[in-house]
Amino acid sequence: MSNNITQLHNISPDEFKAEILEGIKKSLEEFGKSFHPVEEDVWITRKEIKEMLSISYPTIHDWCNKKILKPYKIGRQVRFKKSEVIAVLENSNSKALK
Repeated sequence: MSNNITQLHNISPDEFKAEILEGIKKSLEEFGKSFHPVEEDVWITRKEIKEMLSISYPTIHDWCNKKILKPYKIGRQVRFKKSEVIAVLENSNSKALK
């Protein structure tokens, strides 16, 4: 193992440390601006949609037929992505305001 020596001129160890920390801080700030954590999808049932939106099962069925809601079927079970249900609500609210 060889010993490498790095010499710095015209800068104190504290100034050098401050420069490194400032660079790390800037890099983290830039990363934080562009970082968007991926949220895990939460799957909900028809019953949960019914309670969340205060609507009936026939309304949920109708919205699925009209492609307003997108059901995911596994065997006989039907699930919905909560994020998609919320997006439908937010989009319908923006359309109502226009």
